[in-house]
Amino acid sequence: MPFISQRPLTLVRCPTEYSECFYQKKLVEFSNGLYPVAIKNKNDNETENYIYLDDKEGLLSLVQMGVLEIHPWGSDINHLEYPDMMTFDLDPAPDFAWKKVVDAAFAIKQQMDRFNLQSFVKTTGGKGLHVVVPIQPEYDWKQVKNFSHVLVQFLEKSHPAKYTSQLSKAKRKGKIFIDYLRNQRGATAISAYSTRARIHAPVATPLHWDELTNNIKDVYYTINTLPKRLSQLKNDPWEAFGTTIQSLRLNEF
Repeated sequence: MPFISQRPLTLVRCPTEYSECFYQKKLVEFSNGLYPVAIKNKNDNETENYIYLDDKEGLLSLVQMGVLEIHPWGSDINHLEYPDMMTFDLDPAPDFAWKKVVDAAFAIKQQMDRFNLQSFVKTTGGKGLHVVVPIQPEYDWKQVKNFSHVLVQFLEKSHPAKYTSQLSKAKRKGKIFIDYLRNQRGATAISAYSTRARIHAPVATPLHWDELTNNIKDVYYTINTLPKRLSQLKNDPWEAFGTTIQSLRLNEF
């Protein structure tokens, strides 16, 4: 709930099975606990009602609707134009060594440390990792996107054989695409603890940084294995996420 509450949501609904799904981001039917938030489309200035929730009743409505994936915005309904988190999505080329994905996550963490920004890591339930940085909602989408783009370009130029910021599949061969585009208006990222519409039902799972090793694969945690992990955790890996107050300090650059 802390990662999806009061945020516009993009939903992946799979009413019959995980391989037959469709996306939904606009509220076209009213269900208990689901509410509309009016968002203006900047291309044509039209306003449409997107979906948000703020309690467990809304979450259970998603279950009733056959939702297997929940993708929230990086801002909430109280400050839609000012994101409060920054996400780096590590998307490796096919058959890319998992160790290199782990190394890439630590490379981003190192850069965040340089800016005195605390970062958090999670598996995606797909083939990569997300490094997420909570920030004060004081800069708009364009500013946050530019910051993340410059940082990724720095990594790309420092290690051109490892990383790329290019979306083109041809330019991503043998490299990790560090997707900074999650930090633009309207973009979403899989929520922490959301299931994925894939075989074995993997779950996007928060980790302690010292848990991120070559032995923790991206689909290591599923709806079958995650309960055991949660029961054995001594503390929440993302316990400080919601209380971390930090600024990008863009006026210093």
